[in-house]
Amino acid sequence: MAQSCDRIVDGLRKNGLYVDVAYFCAGATSFKMVVQQNGNLITVPVSDSVPHALNCLYNYLSDPSNDLKHTHLLAFGGTLPMIALPVFKAWLKLKAVIMLRGNDFDLSVFTPNKRPLLLDAVIASDAVSVLSSEARDKLELMFPMANAVKICNGISCENWFYDPSDLVAAEAFRRDNFRLGRATIGIIGQIKEKKGVVFFLENMLKSGFNEKFSLIIVGDVEKSVNDWIKEREEFFDIVFLPFMDRFELLRVYPACDFVALPSHYDGMPNVLLEAGALGVPMIAAQTGGIAEVLPAAQASLTFFPGNAAGCIEALAVAAAMSKEDRDRVGKILQKHICEEFSAEIEIQSYCDLFKSL
Repeated sequence: MAQSCDRIVDGLRKNGLYVDVAYFCAGATSFKMVVQQNGNLITVPVSDSVPHALNCLYNYLSDPSNDLKHTHLLAFGGTLPMIALPVFKAWLKLKAVIMLRGNDFDLSVFTPNKRPLLLDAVIASDAVSVLSSEARDKLELMFPMANAVKICNGISCENWFYDPSDLVAAEAFRRDNFRLGRATIGIIGQIKEKKGVVFFLENMLKSGFNEKFSLIIVGDVEKSVNDWIKEREEFFDIVFLPFMDRFELLRVYPACDFVALPSHYDGMPNVLLEAGALGVPMIAAQTGGIAEVLPAAQASLTFFPGNAAGCIEALAVAAAMSKEDRDRVGKILQKHICEEFSAEIEIQSYCDLFKSL
């Protein structure tokens, strides 16, 4: 989520908007403002008392000597922004937009102490931006009063590409770590239960496709997921890598013949756009922003979330694909993402939304 926030703020500022960012930081001891181009970064210390932190932030934002002239309030997901939005909108007399990511909606609607916060924020907002048609439809069915707007994540394809050294490193990694003749599937990001990793590996094992694929798992692995894998590790040709910065992943993506996104529910993972923009095909669940992005050429590699038969069928299709087939599907996906999900389209959509309010 932090990566998306940074990208959007940077894009809005480059587009001429003045954006101040209030960053809630548990480790900070005092307010701090750093002047940046077309905006400020305001570090807000958060201790055990959330009300204290938000009252102090209001004082800071409303202090005439700080000369902060705002027109819009943007709450970028998370519990504290959700709590603050209705109050700050009223007290500061601003237009308000809540920008819901995947967990902000998917988990909040089923979490008793968070659903009222979500409802308050949605009612108070002049617009609610979401990442997919599915999220927009669900939001409107629950909250008919919401002005829900779909704005998908974007990626700057012109700044996202392999260097020759990345390809050499990826080839060496495959040669040193995996059995010959197997296609490689990457599972990258936050490896937790909602991402469907155990479901995916269970069906791979049940269908025998664990003998057809090698696996690269990159990122922080939730304990329950890690325990499940460790108990069955002997049945998989698998390598674990720690969390990596997105640019470090440029040496991992080319080692993958596919990237798997078997999520039970999701927003629009950065991995989806990053891998797709490099031409890596997806084996993926048809959910949230994942379904929003993948073109028709990917249909046979997708399945309804949690559908075991569909997952196994997608694995069968992937196992039968030649390198030429994978390259063809990957190029179609790459072209689709770079044309339809560019960072420029994303930022212009936000600019248009703010102007409309």
